[in-house]
Amino acid sequence: MTTTLRPEPGPVATTDLAATLWADVAPILRDVPEPLDAALHSLLRSVIPLMASAADGDDRWSEETATRIRAHVAKIADATTDVTPIVGMVSELTSRVLHVVMSGTGTRPAASPRTVSAAGSRLVAELLAGAHHTTARKHRGTLAKGRSQRAQELLRGIRTEAGDDYDLAPAYAVVAVHCGEPLDTAVLTGTFDQVAPDGALTALGPAGGFVLLPAGDEARAAQLARRAHAALPGRVWMAVSWRPRGEVVWGRQEAGKVLSLARAADHQPGVYLLADLLVEFAVAREPTVSDNLVRIIEPLLQHPALLETLKVLVATDGNRSQAAERLIIHRSTLDYRIQRIEQLTGLHPGSVRGINVLSAALTAQAVAAQTDRPGAPKPRAGGNS
Repeated sequence: MTTTLRPEPGPVATTDLAATLWADVAPILRDVPEPLDAALHSLLRSVIPLMASAADGDDRWSEETATRIRAHVAKIADATTDVTPIVGMVSELTSRVLHVVMSGTGTRPAASPRTVSAAGSRLVAELLAGAHHTTARKHRGTLAKGRSQRAQELLRGIRTEAGDDYDLAPAYAVVAVHCGEPLDTAVLTGTFDQVAPDGALTALGPAGGFVLLPAGDEARAAQLARRAHAALPGRVWMAVSWRPRGEVVWGRQEAGKVLSLARAADHQPGVYLLADLLVEFAVAREPTVSDNLVRIIEPLLQHPALLETLKVLVATDGNRSQAAERLIIHRSTLDYRIQRIEQLTGLHPGSVRGINVLSAALTAQAVAAQTDRPGAPKPRAGGNS
């Protein structure tokens, strides 16, 4: 594999630099066999925009960028034992970009050559480290672990061996997933691969499971989960917790609990964060409060129609017109049921305090029934009201 680029071009504007760099490497790529060709293309799709941005003084290197580059490098290192030609290509690309910057042909003020040199140095360092990392694993007789095994180890809090964490991100969106109807595991995995193609770790089955998506902060974690949710068919619930890699096990517990609470509270399919269920989370963590709330709602468990009415009132934020329409009953019937709810619970669903406490009570009862905690009241047979 040759890595010699075309002769140095004439003046090139930085706005055209990415296209010029692709043209420079095109002859080289034609000689590269599979699977190295696909891996190299993937790497360059990240490298060339990075270098072109550096020429404009825009340093786009971040932890997410590093994670993406490392995933590409790992694939290259698996496909070839000698990355020297690729290191040479990156070095020549860096020199080409430096030439453009030094000639001052950009449409913006000239970037510092240090920005370009730093980007090139980081890329070369990642290539060399990736090659060493993959070779070391092969010498130990262990090829790259499957994504499911990686995910399960992080979710269980198992520490990685020294030098075996090269292709892991520094932080993850820990996503708990529940499918209302079973989905093809390949569809689930494929969707998350599209959202985070360079580093998604999945432990999924037809009913759901857990996914780890590289994310730099909480906002990015929520964004990735919402993208995946929007792309999935059917009714799917997700809960997200952003955590540094060493705290993924705690993220799993938080996301799993939030997901359980969202379903227990009869929330619609969607993506939920702890901030969306703070009251429910607090109630679930305090058994005394939870037991008292369950006792409030217990009389309604004998009257399914009243219980359903209360759930609809909570879902419609106490709007009687919407509640009556959803229940397909007359307003006078709804008013009667509201009176009965107040008589049995001592709280009026029409008041702010009443609807808030009754909403928390519904959640507490649902969580208690779901976890089957000793002492939690169970619905008993009874007539409608």
